[in-house]
Amino acid sequence: MTSRDRDIDHLQGHWLLARLGKKVLRPGGRKMTEWILDQARLTDARVVELAPGLGITAGEILNRAPSSYVGVDEDADAARTSSGIVSDRGRVIEGKAQATGLDDDSADAVVGEAMLTMQGDKGKAAILDEARRILAPGGRYAIHELALTPDDIDAASKDEIRLAMSKSIRVNARPLTVAEWRRLLEDHGFVVEQIRTAEMGLLKPSQLIDDEGPAGVARIMGNMIKLPAARRRVLGMRKVFVEHDDALASIGIVARIPDRSDIAGDGPTARNATPRRPDIEFLDEGQKAELPADPDSLSFHDVVESAPPAQDGDGPAVRRLQTADGVNLISMRFRAGQALPDHRAAHPITVQCLQGQVRFSVGDRTETLTPGRVAHLPAMVPHRVDADEDSVFLLSMLT
Repeated sequence: MTSRDRDIDHLQGHWLLARLGKKVLRPGGRKMTEWILDQARLTDARVVELAPGLGITAGEILNRAPSSYVGVDEDADAARTSSGIVSDRGRVIEGKAQATGLDDDSADAVVGEAMLTMQGDKGKAAILDEARRILAPGGRYAIHELALTPDDIDAASKDEIRLAMSKSIRVNARPLTVAEWRRLLEDHGFVVEQIRTAEMGLLKPSQLIDDEGPAGVARIMGNMIKLPAARRRVLGMRKVFVEHDDALASIGIVARIPDRSDIAGDGPTARNATPRRPDIEFLDEGQKAELPADPDSLSFHDVVESAPPAQDGDGPAVRRLQTADGVNLISMRFRAGQALPDHRAAHPITVQCLQGQVRFSVGDRTETLTPGRVAHLPAMVPHRVDADEDSVFLLSMLT
């Protein structure tokens, strides 16, 4: 009997939602999926997708024109479903993510979503080792998973969240913090290139509409009305997600296998060498000739001059200065006494007070920021800002 044939009360959460008509079953929705696929550079690449499920991501991968596509799913029904999406543009085989049966170095990119979270430590390790085995040197590994925040969340809270989720979705969910996801990949020989976090919006109305469209949401709601047992399950899942919303996030990571450009010295192979990624690389005359500097790539802002005029009310005036590669620059002008109450950002941030003085608070810790001081905060960590005097504040959101 397959997972989708089980009684509703015992059905795994993702298959329950699929039975109700939900197509996008990822914690960060379509937006996070599209981001990891874009960062993984799939055009003309040999792509392997682990656990393609309903085939939604397979379709997105194929839209990026890979040179080949192979999906690997151990669920026979899922393999048949995704095969229908893939058709003659690739192939889907039955197999385990831990043991695909594919050749060494046979892929340029491996994609996996919402599946490592459902594994214990040994399962995660086995899948990472398999992804590393089938990837060629320089190959990319793109994942979209569930994360816990902040990085220093205590063990008791982790256990409480994991237990509540496991009871609700009928899967032994084992999400990690952002730092733990990074360390896991690095411990298995990957070089982490990109990380993005966002809210865990699987059952939030705004993400439901973005992912499924109004007609899709109406179809899901109609099916929930027809199936009271399913409705109770979904409402129970949503209750858990809401109760732990501050600690749950979606995460996308793109990492790669080291190649010879990462080797310092003459190691035998890139796969066994220590990665080397200099933060600053000084160019010789030949490199300067090959890599001419483009003056138009430089952007410049006088943040104090560009800050918006002060406004009345409790909060500051806000102006986005630039959306650029890897960063959004946002200027704020506070009157004395104005504040940004408790909030959190979907990306890591740095903050600077360029004029005046503000207090930056995280939990019971408060630091005074004056011109010359810079603070950094990981994604999804609640914080607040209070202006002690008229101030200009620069927020850099590291996207």
